[in-house]
Amino acid sequence: MAELLEKWRALSTQNFTPLQASLELTFRCNERCQHCYIDDFRDDPDRVLSLDQWREILDKLREAGTLYLILMGGEAMLNKHFWEILEYSSKLGFYNSMISNGLLIKDLETAKRLKDNGLHRITFSLYSLDEDIHDTLTQVRGSFRTTMRALQFCREAGIIVSVNCLLTKLNIHTVYKLIDWCIEENLEIREDPIVTPGFNGKTDILELRASRAQLLEYYRERARRWPHSLKKDKKSNGDDYICNVGKGKCAITPYGELLTCIDVRVSLGSLVENSFDELWLSKEANSWRNIKVKDVEGASDCSNPCELCPAMSLTEEGDRHKLTKNDAELEFIKGQVRHEFSIE
Repeated sequence: MAELLEKWRALSTQNFTPLQASLELTFRCNERCQHCYIDDFRDDPDRVLSLDQWREILDKLREAGTLYLILMGGEAMLNKHFWEILEYSSKLGFYNSMISNGLLIKDLETAKRLKDNGLHRITFSLYSLDEDIHDTLTQVRGSFRTTMRALQFCREAGIIVSVNCLLTKLNIHTVYKLIDWCIEENLEIREDPIVTPGFNGKTDILELRASRAQLLEYYRERARRWPHSLKKDKKSNGDDYICNVGKGKCAITPYGELLTCIDVRVSLGSLVENSFDELWLSKEANSWRNIKVKDVEGASDCSNPCELCPAMSLTEEGDRHKLTKNDAELEFIKGQVRHEFSIE
């Protein structure tokens, strides 16, 4: 089954079929995370979409071949049409997932309603088992306890639950306690070492990035625990595409703009006003999806170019064809750990 799924994904990438779509239902949020890339936490009232417009977008995504939706924000549940959008997407046969802080899932009844309306999976943003660290990052006191309760409510309701943990200099030293807890609870966890710049290009939040020493210890511990967790040092062919941008996935903003990736904040145009193919096969979309390793300055020195991000390159270096200093630093750190543990 897994082999079949991989073949399916490869085919979707080859044919530019967006099997996955991330739907930013709103920029509004009930947390104020220090690391958040959103400029502010409000929507433009003159641009927000009606329920009918969201339904039209879902129809177009279904016709384009999309199967998997990620409802997100901000906090997706703050969209006033959230429940109707979830219900309609379920009727269309989408596999619905959501990224959430869980602050609006205050009881088992709400979790059961999510399940009954077609939510299959929910991923909670959880930054540490240390309550003070989590709440410091979210800047909402009590958020840790509320998120943990929501997590348990969703598990009890029969929703598949997983955890996302962004690694920052404030929480990276506690991540293995969180990983151990997730393993004990049979929860999938994904750690992400990339703090991204703001939508408006602001870079002050990048000060939250973990230090080289912290990242070295994080990857060394991964290598000690799971020797195969670091990919072997293998240079990529220069003609390989740098990532999946504009191929097997896409994203929609709260205003209906189609993006080649959730991180690429360059609009292809309105999906309300245009057909999907008109935007997806446009010159702008092709300029993103056709970036190859040989096109990116410095990428040929990396052993895993698929981990590079042209969106970050554009924001941090002013050029999507230039390797960021952070990507180069991460590659150096991983290479050093591979050498130390003879993962070559």
